[in-house]
Amino acid sequence: MQQDRYELVLDPTDHWIVWDNMTGVPAVFADQILAGLTESEAEATLRVLVAIERTRPTPAEDAA
Repeated sequence: MQQDRYELVLDPTDHWIVWDNMTGVPAVFADQILAGLTESEAEATLRVLVAIERTRPTPAEDAA
């Protein structure tokens, strides 16, 4: 089973991070590190990143 690229992580200060499982660090979007977010900000950002990820071609499609 493939792990999702992005997930939400609650940090020790009760703020949220959008974690990028591919890079192993917090995700970055529009030059912003996606950490220190409220839960609603993190959830909304996660939905945007997942939608963007779905529109990217897979390596096999890219090679065609």
